[in-house]
Amino acid sequence: TVKCLYAEKSIDSLRERVNESGAIECANAVASCNGEGSIQSGQGYDGKDLGELIFTGTGSAIPCKHRNVTGMYLRMNNGNSILLDVGEGTVGQLLRSWKSLLSSDHILINEYRSRLKGIRAVWISHPHADHHLGVLRLLSERSAICGSNDPIVLMAPADMFDFLHEYKSIVPELNQSYIPVDCYDMIHGRENPMGKKLYDELGITNCMSIPVAHCQRSYAVVMDGTSFGRVSYSGDCRPSNRFADVAFGSDLLIHEATFEIGMEEDAVLKRHSTVGEAIDISTKMNAKSLVLTHFSQRYPEIPPLKKTDNGKAMEMPIVFAFDFLRLTPNTIDLAAKLTPALRLLYPREGVDDSEMATGKVTAKDLMSVPGVFAAKGVL
Repeated sequence: TVKCLYAEKSIDSLRERVNESGAIECANAVASCNGEGSIQSGQGYDGKDLGELIFTGTGSAIPCKHRNVTGMYLRMNNGNSILLDVGEGTVGQLLRSWKSLLSSDHILINEYRSRLKGIRAVWISHPHADHHLGVLRLLSERSAICGSNDPIVLMAPADMFDFLHEYKSIVPELNQSYIPVDCYDMIHGRENPMGKKLYDELGITNCMSIPVAHCQRSYAVVMDGTSFGRVSYSGDCRPSNRFADVAFGSDLLIHEATFEIGMEEDAVLKRHSTVGEAIDISTKMNAKSLVLTHFSQRYPEIPPLKKTDNGKAMEMPIVFAFDFLRLTPNTIDLAAKLTPALRLLYPREGVDDSEMATGKVTAKDLMSVPGVFAAKGVL
């Protein structure tokens, strides 16, 4: 039996807060205007349309009450799937997501086993723990279900395999649980060593990494032949023109947006992107749709969109991801229009910038110092 993690009283309290926020009424009004009827939990899941994208975490650095750390589950039309980053708690988040869509625990257990077996590949963007710690539970549980004769393709920076090599000395059953592929060996212009396996099991015709500016061995990824068409994911990075060129014409761009517009200095110092910078990259890429994710945990509210005269960028569907968001190729436009409802669910609760700046050197102060990046200890 799968037990609920929340007491009935807590669930009632959450429902009351959601109802009082006005978000449901706002969402239903948007859906009604778009001919979708009302929005209900789990609506649209009938087991036939297998292509989907589930966000298991949309926050940066550490889990908080609003957002888990980064993770995405991309399911193909044949029912198999690939994970894009696997932050701590990803498997548990997937279980909760599937549970909300199914009618009984018995069906859930069978679905859980089937879906874990169906995860044929994992791609990890860089060695920071908030993007990969969940892979340990994934490999352990999948190994228990599938045995040692059904390894997944694990595409990751070399550091990840050093980490797993040490961990396997404690948990030896992980020895045959994955096939390692260094992201460096699948950089744009090189043939992916596991390209045939990805095509046979996922229908992916091309999967390539693009080095980006964040920490050492950080990558973005571009995949062709998915249930969403060409899908590109930035990982954590500063805006990358090379990524925009390689991923040109993406049907779906998933881009980090750690900071809101106006926090460019913070983004430069921490080697992340702002909402506005992510939109600029989507425009250069000529992407058909954009999903923003990896938001700073200090600012749980939905940040404002970029105010610009560039009509092309604003006409493109822009979705603010949240935990348990489930997208299909047909619901991206609707999800983009639900942003006003999301703003009601995520009120501003972060720390006031003026309070944080008191007695401390701000990012803007640091950026005004000539040669700051050469100073020891700044980065």
